[in-house]
Amino acid sequence: MSYQDTANDFLARASYAHDKVDGFTSATVPSKYTGIDWAGVGDYSQHPGKKWAYEIEKTWHDIGKHTINAGVSYHEEEMIQKRYDLSSWHNKGSIIEQYAQDEGKVKNLAVFVQDEYKFDDEWSLFVGARYDRFKKGDGKFWRSGKNGYDTTSEGKTYNHISPKVALEYKANENMNYYVSYGESFNPPALYNIYRFGGSGMGNVIPNPDLDPEISKTWEVGMKRHLTDKDTLDISLYQVETKDKVAYTYFYAPNSSIVEYKQYINYGEENRRGIELNYEHRFNDNLSSYINYAWQMGKVSGPEITNTNQSGYNNQVDYGVPKHIFHAGLAYDRAKWIALLDMQYVSPRQNANAPGGEYGAYDGYFLVNTSVGYRVTPDFTVKFSIDNIFDREFYDNEATAGRTYTLGVRYEY
Repeated sequence: MSYQDTANDFLARASYAHDKVDGFTSATVPSKYTGIDWAGVGDYSQHPGKKWAYEIEKTWHDIGKHTINAGVSYHEEEMIQKRYDLSSWHNKGSIIEQYAQDEGKVKNLAVFVQDEYKFDDEWSLFVGARYDRFKKGDGKFWRSGKNGYDTTSEGKTYNHISPKVALEYKANENMNYYVSYGESFNPPALYNIYRFGGSGMGNVIPNPDLDPEISKTWEVGMKRHLTDKDTLDISLYQVETKDKVAYTYFYAPNSSIVEYKQYINYGEENRRGIELNYEHRFNDNLSSYINYAWQMGKVSGPEITNTNQSGYNNQVDYGVPKHIFHAGLAYDRAKWIALLDMQYVSPRQNANAPGGEYGAYDGYFLVNTSVGYRVTPDFTVKFSIDNIFDREFYDNEATAGRTYTLGVRYEY
């Protein structure tokens, strides 16, 4: 919930990631290949990226009846995609020449503040707002050859204020009820704006004009302490999203031939769901949790000529996972902290759509873990392994597989 207190009076976080080798190779004309090794020419798409983020947050407690939380966050991300002809599509080192390049950058600066006002021991009001300034930089696109191009897209800046308000009622020491409303500003993924998918990925082209999604969320729920060691939370929510980003096929006029595919802003989504969270504490050091959410999304939008967007009215949105499940164990003793987490997300596509290939949104079950050590009360070093069993699945693109992360956190 947006109105939960932070654990520390002052908190700063920073992170940086640089992926130098991200990319894929593909066959140019698979139907012409012969032989058991499927040898042949192809292309190599290399799309390294950089991400940098920083957040600083401060909480002021017991200012009369107020508790105020405020902060600033900054996020910057950039990518450059280079595409090459290969003499052997199995070998990304068999480069003949570079034939295309795409690049772009996004930045997001956010300022947020929230005030908790306690009327008395039973009633609390939470009021807050977040200001986002999101900037898409100029995109650059180049390709050689007969159908080549050399062009740029104009950057654009978005400014948006997202309000949040919640009312909480503490019926007794073991039972809380709340109702809340909030808005959110969701910038599109970087690769949807700037990256060319290539013929091997279905001829997906960039959309530098893609706008952020704007969502409104209503929620009502309860929090109950069943025993000294057991807690149960239940919430009902509804989310309305405008300018929904949709993966769209564009056909040749009066034809079923796909000329290209592109992510566009299309229609509205209405999502409803219920979430249950149960926590049990075995002792002062070991606790467990189980979280389950069921949800259903419906999408509406007008007909767009020569596309697969034929006009919908409350049609099922298969991009919304119907089932989300989390469970795990958390350990915290002296200087050591550890977590074992399991998560399941159901498929996010029509049951008749193919899975296990580019463009699919497969269901998946992952096991993740992390171990941390408090060097001092304020300084923590943590090592994490995501996707321990190296599960392979597609979330539109092939996912990263087993991932190792070493991080530090400083609180003051």
